[in-house]
Amino acid sequence: MEDNIGLVLEGGGMRGAYTAGVLDFFHDKGIQFPLVTSASSAAIIGSSYIAMQRGRNHQILTELGKRRDAISFMRMLKQRELFSMDFIFDKLPNELIPLDFDAFSKSPATFFIGTTDLKSGQTVYHQSFETKQDLLQLIRASCSLPVLAPSIPFQGNELMDGGIGEAIPLKPSVESGNKKHVVVLTRDKGYIKKPTRLNWLFKRTFKQHPQFADLLRTRHELYNKTMLELRQLEKKGKVFIIQPEHPLTASRIERNGDKLQQLYLQGYQDAEKKHTALIQFLEPSKEPYLEENIPS
Repeated sequence: MEDNIGLVLEGGGMRGAYTAGVLDFFHDKGIQFPLVTSASSAAIIGSSYIAMQRGRNHQILTELGKRRDAISFMRMLKQRELFSMDFIFDKLPNELIPLDFDAFSKSPATFFIGTTDLKSGQTVYHQSFETKQDLLQLIRASCSLPVLAPSIPFQGNELMDGGIGEAIPLKPSVESGNKKHVVVLTRDKGYIKKPTRLNWLFKRTFKQHPQFADLLRTRHELYNKTMLELRQLEKKGKVFIIQPEHPLTASRIERNGDKLQQLYLQGYQDAEKKHTALIQFLEPSKEPYLEENIPS
């Protein structure tokens, strides 16, 4: 593999089961990247990949799928917290399915976690994690959905979902000098993000942070613009995309364990189908990778 290749992981809540399948396939084939960028739920999945804990993400999905209180609308009404954040970002990674922070820290790969600053509305990327607590705090921040979870304090800032401003965290890979990017998406190829119908709620909830509320209002524009840029880079042989061929039946807040398992298998199988083409893309060559040149 060339040194200047980045792995870019889109979030998407429980749709991240698809990404978990893709990355476990990468584990099985010994495919590693010098740089990995993540946002939202991809921060959980990406950290397991960096720590070389093959199967950990599948274990997490299984655990979440069998716990009825992992996603609770009653808790949302009472505590303004849809996901059981303490369970997901404390008990799971520290006790039940521990993240190997020692292995994570020794990895030669650079790992970026995207967050959104509540006060400025700016995307803030983090790549330095001195302690396991810092890492888990930033992962939690990157997964904290507006209205559905509180903001997370970190080093004097209030941080929220990293997928708000840059749902597809391509920027760190580009700015790090990478010439090629492997992008794992959790939306199908024809997906176009629509404007939110919750502007009234965002304005009221975040009236003290108008820049953040405005970002929520226009996030669909940035997402669709990024997708157009990705397609242009794909045509130039600079981006390799792995994504579902058809719209997913699982949602961001999916609780059905069978659907999550199917989504995981779909990700694994899609990566397997594209393995030959991916290897050609990863190998150093004088000619750019073009998808239409790969035999089916």
